[in-house]
Amino acid sequence: MSMPAASTPPPALPPRALEGYAGVLALLGFGLATLVVALATRNLRVAVLQVLPAVLAMLLVAGGSALWLLRRGRDALPLLLAVPALATLLAMFALVLLSATLHGRPFEAVMARPVVERGIFGAPTLGALVGAGLWLLERVRRRERLAWEAERAARVRQSALEHERALAHLQLLHAQIEPHFIYNTLANLRQLVRSDSARALQMLDHLIRYFKLVLPSFRADRLPLRDELALVRAYLDLLSERMDRPMQLQLEIAPDCEDVSLLPGALLCLAENAVKHGLPDEDGAALVLHIAARHAGDALQLTVRDNGAGLAREHGPGAGTGTGIANLRERLRLLHGTDASVRLRDAGPGCAATITLPWEAR
Repeated sequence: MSMPAASTPPPALPPRALEGYAGVLALLGFGLATLVVALATRNLRVAVLQVLPAVLAMLLVAGGSALWLLRRGRDALPLLLAVPALATLLAMFALVLLSATLHGRPFEAVMARPVVERGIFGAPTLGALVGAGLWLLERVRRRERLAWEAERAARVRQSALEHERALAHLQLLHAQIEPHFIYNTLANLRQLVRSDSARALQMLDHLIRYFKLVLPSFRADRLPLRDELALVRAYLDLLSERMDRPMQLQLEIAPDCEDVSLLPGALLCLAENAVKHGLPDEDGAALVLHIAARHAGDALQLTVRDNGAGLAREHGPGAGTGTGIANLRERLRLLHGTDASVRLRDAGPGCAATITLPWEAR
């Protein structure tokens, strides 16, 4: 059974992946690159053309190695200091070898340059700083994830509790059979046993058939339309025997509505309301109950119309506010939220009660 969603605040956004901190990582890299270039040399040409590309390359190597470790769950701080430091040192040697090869200079001569010597000693520090920065960001991300998962678990628990409360309320409302109906039926049956045993036996058969249909519906979330119609028919047969008054059931069910499922007891509640308020004025006149089901746009419409006195005369200004109809409206609200409704109107003659349900809920 689907329950309407609770009106809770929107959930927090899921935690970002480490790459989601692109701005922080870029700022960290830019700051380290600026610091290293400023300390390496005062020669602007050398700083821009040689030192800066080397520092950026080492930052990429350090960041890549640190992210590789974090992706594999290797998030120990010593490891994130040592591996990026070693990777950056190796990258520095590779850059020196590349520079010597491109310029046709001896490797030892390039290594002897002061800026290169400072780079060799500074490269591991640069790598360790990158690893430490990513380790700190990973701690922040982990705290975000833990907080997000705790909030999500709390929301799931809250939703489950609200669902259980709504379901319990729904089942309680469903179980509220009108006691007077049972008492009056049993009292009439007792009188018939004394006065007309054959009719009493027939009424008992109707009562058994009625309870065979109505009791299993208490355990069901939805009831097929054909079963609900059978329940209404059994109810009318029982009332007809009890009240010694003919009651007829007319059906007008659209082909695409034959297999729909609906709230158990929905049509029965309208039938009970019709018997209570919609009996014709003429003594002994038959109650004709017309039930129609049709698909209208995005809605399923179920209409129960009687041939009684009509809404204005029988129900008065408070029509549709009785216990049975109020009970039905509350059950529909719990099941479908504001997408379902019950409306009563004059049908001339008689009263028509229409239940509107979302079509996708069939």
